[in-house]
Amino acid sequence: MQQSLIQIRVDRPLKEEVAEIFSSLGIDISTAVRMFLQRCKRVKGIPFALTVDAPPPQRKIGVAKGKWHFPEDWESQDKALDAEIAKDFYADSL
Repeated sequence: MQQSLIQIRVDRPLKEEVAEIFSSLGIDISTAVRMFLQRCKRVKGIPFALTVDAPPPQRKIGVAKGKWHFPEDWESQDKALDAEIAKDFYADSL
């Protein structure tokens, strides 16, 4: 698989803080970014809500007639999606 280099600039305190968080999860920043990109690929967009004013949590998942709502089984759907992304991510990294 051919690889591409992505470079970004971030504030040093932000980088150090997230590096510590990722380290506690057993991953590095590069792995976290690859996981983010894999999830973007899977959901065909940004994998979280982009809003000006943060909506209440119940408005983040699912759309019905133009209104956001939580599907009843959103937790199991989210876990299933996480498992698929992890499977795809690790399969692509071998």
